[in-house]
Amino acid sequence: MNLVGLMLSLAGLVGSFFNIQLSQWLRDLMALEQKVELNRRHANESQQKAIIECRVEFRKLSNRDSYVINLAVLAFVVFVLVNGLMMAATASADPLYPHVRTALWAFLIFFVGMSGWLFWRGFSAIAAIGKMLDGISS
Repeated sequence: MNLVGLMLSLAGLVGSFFNIQLSQWLRDLMALEQKVELNRRHANESQQKAIIECRVEFRKLSNRDSYVINLAVLAFVVFVLVNGLMMAATASADPLYPHVRTALWAFLIFFVGMSGWLFWRGFSAIAAIGKMLDGISS
């Protein structure tokens, strides 16, 4: 059970940092969406410069490498949690087994749900920003 506790700690630590990173990504996308919205008329020179900055920021936030890294971390944390569940099953006689199993399942469901929601919101924001930027003549 000590190893299962270690697996839960590892998954919790990596998962927490990952969700913080995903939250920051989403906050950056929301801020960019507002900046594009405010400057989409690009009536003056400063708004035109702001739109160029928005295009650069959009490419930074919506690149393929970010998606690959985020999905790899998500897969790793899910692997660690599932592996912890399989390890815990071998110690079913331990009196702490039901509690550890419940904690692992709760964290797995919470982590996948929260990460899925953050990804979905991020991809929705990327689609909206991309559509707005496409509608603005260069």
